[in-house]
Amino acid sequence: MPDEPPFQIAGFAWWTKERKYRRLPTVAPGAIREILDELANNTSGGQIRFRTNARKLAIRVKLFAPNTAEHIPATAVNGFDCYLGAPGAQRYFGTTRFPHDADHYEYVFFDGLEAAQRCVTLNFPLFQGVHEVRIGVNPDADISAFPAYSSDRKVVLYGTSITQGGCASRPGMSYTNILSRRFDREFINLGFSGNGQGDPEIARLMNEIDDPACIVLDYDANNPNIDNLIRTMPAFIRILRSRHAEVPILVLSRIPYGYEQTQTSSYQDRIARRDYQSGYVEELRSQGDRFIDFYDGADLLGERWNECTVDGVHPTDFGFMRIADALTPILKPILL
Repeated sequence: MPDEPPFQIAGFAWWTKERKYRRLPTVAPGAIREILDELANNTSGGQIRFRTNARKLAIRVKLFAPNTAEHIPATAVNGFDCYLGAPGAQRYFGTTRFPHDADHYEYVFFDGLEAAQRCVTLNFPLFQGVHEVRIGVNPDADISAFPAYSSDRKVVLYGTSITQGGCASRPGMSYTNILSRRFDREFINLGFSGNGQGDPEIARLMNEIDDPACIVLDYDANNPNIDNLIRTMPAFIRILRSRHAEVPILVLSRIPYGYEQTQTSSYQDRIARRDYQSGYVEELRSQGDRFIDFYDGADLLGERWNECTVDGVHPTDFGFMRIADALTPILKPILL
């Protein structure tokens, strides 16, 4: 079981208190919307980190239930992927293979490698709950701790299905996991598919995370209309600021959708949302909040934005890499 040292579990902000592969703390029925409680069990952003000289590495996984998600490959929904290498040099190695209707599986990542010390990062599924995971190595292998993060201060992201990782082909290609490798930081993924709607209860739970390095708000796309965004964002930020007065907050507006080329109403709606968020951030800055900034989501994907999604909305791996590339220089002065 990887839930004890020298294994390190990362990406679950309440892990040390609850020992659950869950993205929010356990709450009383009705404390948050039921769908948010369910989505909190999706393990997006979770990681298992360790160092070993194993010649063989295998994994045994027990899932909540076989899960499918529209447009998203099963390797991302239910699978783990594996990276080898020390911080700053992590390289993709492989992804679990399994029957797509299975609620449990075993997979051998490698067998027969040279017995040399390697740092291993295993990324949890993006859209699935995990009851149990076990790691297997050859009997004479050593297991030791992964090098510590460059800082204990976490990066916390709140948002939508895109934040959660839809539609990456595998867990390591969500933009939060890409950025975690680049910055050698623990990233807490609080993307809730279809349900990043500025719930104040989620802001209060986020405030339980001690001393975050940065908070990213990327929930524009899940608001059914601009009025909901206008209603929720000031209160959401006020709650965050009640505990984290000087933590950098980055507000992102949504990316452009493919059908905007012909549906002018969608384009106009995105621009109105962008202008509201940009204006509100400027208002807060004029009132003395020097630690909040805005970034236009239209700039995240670059000039080839309409080639970056699987369905006109959700990014492919190419799209997620574009998002990570755009956010890297923005986050660098904050995190380095």
